Amino acid sequence: MGSILEEMHKMKLAQKMTELEATGGNVNVEDHKLDGIYYCKACGYIFDEAKEGKPFTTLSHCPVCNMGQQQFIRMN
Repeated sequence: MGSILEEMHKMKLAQKMTELEATGGNVNVEDHKLDGIYYCKACGYIFDEAKEGKPFTTLSHCPVCNMGQQQFIRMN
């Protein structure tokens, strides 16, 4: 029975990795330590890497005010 559960886990993990890659995230999340929280000085938008599942570097501009990454400051 353990092998069936292992196979199901592997399939679920593969699906999540595919979804993450499709959104621009890195499947090696431990490489990024997705713990950064960034604040847009222009509009107050918060980009939380852990919630987004991808690093800040994948954000080209603020989705609210359209300002570039240079307008963000790291909060932690």
